[in-house]
Amino acid sequence: MKKSPPMNQTTSESGLKAALTAFETCLATPIVSGELSDWLDRLGQSWAEASAQVGFEIEHRHPRQYEQIGKVDPELLPRVEQLQGEDEAIEADRNKLGQTVARTVEHAPKLEPDEEKAQQHTKKLVDDGTAFVARVRKQEVAVETWFVEAFNRDRGAGD
Repeated sequence: MKKSPPMNQTTSESGLKAALTAFETCLATPIVSGELSDWLDRLGQSWAEASAQVGFEIEHRHPRQYEQIGKVDPELLPRVEQLQGEDEAIEADRNKLGQTVARTVEHAPKLEPDEEKAQQHTKKLVDDGTAFVARVRKQEVAVETWFVEAFNRDRGAGD
């Protein structure tokens, strides 16, 4: 008989998804001439929420899921180690991107008169931010997949 996974914290999941979507939407929004400061303000706000949500997942939710995976199916511990390694890499990216967002927001008034110069900085920020969102989403799918697999895996006749 297969075990059922415990209830997930869907509010945490939906909060993460909403925060990532808001941040991604801000990144994808074109910067209209003369509105760089407003765009950066919105970006900074959406980043703060997305960063907090990602941090919560990595610091609180994932460790609980990893612990449950290990208890239910110890054979998946090598996968848990891979997931933990990716969490660490995402955390490093989160810190780096946070610094980039803060620096760009801080220097926005100096950049705005020269739109060409500003575009160089914002393009890198958009590219890095978009890659970060994709990486976090991929990790969330992987964590959820292995979490569910721990409870539903066919372990042969001994089940």
